[in-house]
Amino acid sequence: MTTKLNRREEEILEYMCKGYTNKEIADALHLKEQTVKNHIRYILLKMGAKNRTHAVVMVLTGATHRK
Repeated sequence: MTTKLNRREEEILEYMCKGYTNKEIADALHLKEQTVKNHIRYILLKMGAKNRTHAVVMVLTGATHRK
């Protein structure tokens, strides 16, 4: 799937790239951890990533067209 990420998904993906856990992302953004997990699920679907590590590698290697 190649749907563009929304602002919140971009923000969460940036934290993922910095190595933050779901709990740390939730605390930083004042969200519930389950909300972060839901966002990550949609990020993976939109990016076509198999898991969060794959999504981060895609970003770091430029294998995705974000923004």
